[in-house]
Amino acid sequence: MIVIKKTTAGVVGVVAAGVLALGGWFGYQEWSEPLEGHVLRGYDATSPMSTAQHSENVFTGRVTAFEEQRDIEGWTQDVYRVEVGSVLRGSVKGAVRVTYGLDEGTAVRLRAGSTYVFATNAWTDESRDGHAQLFQGEMRLVDSAQLAVWKDAAALPLRLSQ
Repeated sequence: MIVIKKTTAGVVGVVAAGVLALGGWFGYQEWSEPLEGHVLRGYDATSPMSTAQHSENVFTGRVTAFEEQRDIEGWTQDVYRVEVGSVLRGSVKGAVRVTYGLDEGTAVRLRAGSTYVFATNAWTDESRDGHAQLFQGEMRLVDSAQLAVWKDAAALPLRLSQ
């Protein structure tokens, strides 16, 4: 009887180890495949409160022109000329170029002459100029309620990713 229990326990242990090893192998295969079509961030890009903490600059800006559409690392990005209005965080001023595109799907084109809130970081790659829009939520025309939310968000401590 004791021999049967030991043998059964041994078989169960070997089967469990095999199941764990097989599960680990398939899990590894899933994570080792290159990610396509997804951007991994340490914040919620659809939330002003979350996005502002990772943005060097938060400002209102009037779109003066759509300049071009370009492919940046496999993502379609629209490039806009934006005249900086009020600065909630950062030191941007004058006219800047802002790239904007959604992680998934095509962004609705921003309208020339309209004012939006931009949450950006300057491009660090010399082949790209201007600023990258980090906020991935709906880009709406600035109103007092939206501006109040972004002012509160921009007052939160900056947490730039390394």
